[in-house]
Amino acid sequence: TTAVPPAAKIYFDTGKTVLPADANLTLAAIIEWLNANTTAKAIISGFSDPRGNLTKNEELSKNRAKAVREMLKSAGIDEDRIEMRKPEAVESGGDLAEARRVEVSVE
Repeated sequence: TTAVPPAAKIYFDTGKTVLPADANLTLAAIIEWLNANTTAKAIISGFSDPRGNLTKNEELSKNRAKAVREMLKSAGIDEDRIEMRKPEAVESGGDLAEARRVEVSVE
């Protein structure tokens, strides 16, 4: 068996929920692993940068996570194997681009 792939981070443009062009590549290892390990689950957590309205940012994080969920579903992963998990802290300081992300891990 192959090792569990590390969490994938998908970065979004400011205020956008459109998946970046390289999202397929970013998630390839995770999708491959999920297809090979049919009892495993994908865990999706959305983050946003701290600028702007908190409520809007939470909505943005959620919609970004949903975009990633749709991509996993279109790759053949059943919805009941995809868990949307709200991160402990939605807003992270530091690099704004780093903050605008959705993380996908497997369990």
